Amino acid sequence: MDRSYKDRRSKRVILLAHCLLNQNSVVFGKARRPGPVGELVKLLVDEGVGMVQLPCPELTHYGLRRFWAVKEQFDNPGFRAHCRRIASEVAEVVGEYLRNGYEVLGFVGVNGSPSCGVSEHGSGDWMGDPRAAGEYRRATGPGVFVEELARVLDVPILEWDWRDVEGSLRRLARMVESSQ
Repeated sequence: MDRSYKDRRSKRVILLAHCLLNQNSVVFGKARRPGPVGELVKLLVDEGVGMVQLPCPELTHYGLRRFWAVKEQFDNPGFRAHCRRIASEVAEVVGEYLRNGYEVLGFVGVNGSPSCGVSEHGSGDWMGDPRAAGEYRRATGPGVFVEELARVLDVPILEWDWRDVEGSLRRLARMVESSQ
């Protein structure tokens, strides 16, 4: 085995909401990029930060053929248990990184998401015919998956806000810079 190479890993990783690396996973009609969020990926690549793509609880529970939804729909025993299982697996992976001397910078969620929202989630009192649901509103507080992650992880949680992409990039850059 050739041992003449130098291991160049940074030993810094960040956890990302699934859709930040794969917009193909979001509800149909809501994708903002054809694939990953390039400017976020570029920042992390340029800074040598490894990206850990978390599973999308909406995709893994409901699949791609789903309607857009609000937290009140996802705040049920079945979906919450699904999120809790994923969060538990994520906590094990984070523990493995930490036991091996890595720095886990944090988790980046997506504001407004009923699952991965950080300071805001989509909200509404919907039932019945989805054609009659109307618009959703933003409510203060995290989404279901972020709530479950926060119970098992002790890492900073940052939000990606599509209404302020530049601000989101600045906040992420500050998080990365503070880890060096």
